[in-house]
Amino acid sequence: MFGLGKNRKNNIKASDAHELITKNLSNLKFVILDVRSPDEYSEEHIDRALNINYNSSVFKSELDKKDKNMKYLVYCRSGHRSSNAVKIMIEMGFTDIYNLSGGIRKWKGEGLPLV
Repeated sequence: MFGLGKNRKNNIKASDAHELITKNLSNLKFVILDVRSPDEYSEEHIDRALNINYNSSVFKSELDKKDKNMKYLVYCRSGHRSSNAVKIMIEMGFTDIYNLSGGIRKWKGEGLPLV
């Protein structure tokens, strides 16, 4: 299980997140999780991302429906909400989680694709 201590070893750079996505395109046990609001998501998002709003009252109950043994890449706008979401996911028993450090801002800043 990941710890969110000083080393924050679950945080990954945008280029590494893109590589992770590319390597897992055919992996049915890999989920890209966008924790922004539905409005933010509808403007643009990473292809194949599932949207569960971190600020929603049903965030935890929606997470609880997901397979805790799958691999997750979690992101938001800047990395704050996704970092908090990862903490919650770890507490809920998820074991293979990556947080996109800097969020979709970093992703866009590196010219990576969005839909």
